[in-house]
Amino acid sequence: MKPFAWILLAFLALALLSPLLGHFDSQFFAPDVALLTALYAGSRASTPTAVLVGFSVGLLKDGLSLAVPVGLYTEIGVLAALLGRFLEPRVDLRSAVPVMATAAALSIAATVVFLLLEAVFHRAFDAYGDVLRMALPLALITMLVAPPWFGLLDRVTGRFEHPHRTGLLGRK
Repeated sequence: MKPFAWILLAFLALALLSPLLGHFDSQFFAPDVALLTALYAGSRASTPTAVLVGFSVGLLKDGLSLAVPVGLYTEIGVLAALLGRFLEPRVDLRSAVPVMATAAALSIAATVVFLLLEAVFHRAFDAYGDVLRMALPLALITMLVAPPWFGLLDRVTGRFEHPHRTGLLGRK
């Protein structure tokens, strides 16, 4: 049940951020909550569950993205989840600084994978320079959002691990 809550939360964030930032013409600088959710799942769940979450949030992002080949963000989501599984015993992804550093590095890596997949599957793509110029600001925004996003996902996870709690803030 927890993975479905993570996916639902990512969907709500994507659905809210997409039109909101589009209204202000700043949609290219939205934090990558799909990537962060996949990383979180990789660091907190089993490999099959993490891959399922990465696949799902990537597919959701694919559905909200108009100009990319279908499956591109799905692939990136699965890779992020697998990276989270790999890093889980090696990096403390429960503290803010390692989460921020990992999120920034993963965002840059996701941009590189994005460009590689675009080169292979979307030969008419000609905005490589624009994507590279946006990579660092996107990584910084994603880095800053990572600790509160992980905290929110931890809070949602806690609601499932402690179902006896009641109330809005999880207290009796």
